[in-house]
Amino acid sequence: MAVCYVSQSTDPYTNLAFEDYLLRQTDAQSYVLYLWRNRPTVVIGRNQNPWKECDLELMRQRDVWLARRTSGGGAVYHDLGNTNYTVVMPRDAFTRDRCAEMVAQALQHADIPAHVTARHDVAVGERKVSGSAFKLTGSRAFHHGTMLIDADLTRLSGCLRSRHADAIDARGVDSVRSPVANLRDYSWAIDHATFCDAVRRQFAATFGAVHDVAADAIVDDAMRMRISAWDWLYGQTPDFVHRFDAHFAWATVSASISARRGRITAADLAPAPEAVRPPPHVSAAFADIARLLPGTRYVRADVAERLLPLRTSPHAVELCDWILSALY
Repeated sequence: MAVCYVSQSTDPYTNLAFEDYLLRQTDAQSYVLYLWRNRPTVVIGRNQNPWKECDLELMRQRDVWLARRTSGGGAVYHDLGNTNYTVVMPRDAFTRDRCAEMVAQALQHADIPAHVTARHDVAVGERKVSGSAFKLTGSRAFHHGTMLIDADLTRLSGCLRSRHADAIDARGVDSVRSPVANLRDYSWAIDHATFCDAVRRQFAATFGAVHDVAADAIVDDAMRMRISAWDWLYGQTPDFVHRFDAHFAWATVSASISARRGRITAADLAPAPEAVRPPPHVSAAFADIARLLPGTRYVRADVAERLLPLRTSPHAVELCDWILSALY
């Protein structure tokens, strides 16, 4: 049995929740195609660090949301110029290239010379037009990918470049950056509707006659709430350490902040070995910061509130403002 769903929602949490529903609730022997789009959103993999992968401040300014998949893979940018495709199938029928080849063949039928790369992505020439991620369960598997049709690549580049990337030592998966392009660079005839139609036809050719489901996506409210909550978006982040330093008129200071599940577990501030010994009240501020921060969410507003009692001297204010400038 082959089924095709086309989502009418552009809410990333609704669409990701429905994707999870398809993996968990559809018949174990069925083949399901799911086509969907999101409002401007950066979607990171299950084991990624949003502070390292994204410019969270720029995303806030541009009203770009953050979402985290339940699958692995790297960070990707979604907007209405990007169409997402998901294929859910029996696990024993799954290979990492099977669905990517299906999508590449759909593009070839639309006169776009696409091919599958060694990383299981879809490319035209040397430029990636679609990245992929995968998830396997006991009896089911899915392959999902993004297809850049007419996405805002300037916004994409800015949102996927963290100013903290080099300062964060993190467990988990780093994204692999690749040159990208829109399908519109190769065909003016391609758009969301024509891409969906081409993939649906190739899906039918690959897996058999397709039953189209016209209804809107079935929303799992509990799942949507879980994947849109801070504890999933940020708290799912593997352990990391953020190291940074600054030169003050009175000393050069290094900071090391450790976090687990998005919350600070330790903070260490110290003058550089060659620096002049700081005044006693500055050393006391170092100790107070190390005492106050553990347990705080790794969020600028939360840290600012925790440090508020320390803002009693010019040196302490400088230290607090410096720490806050390094956080989102």
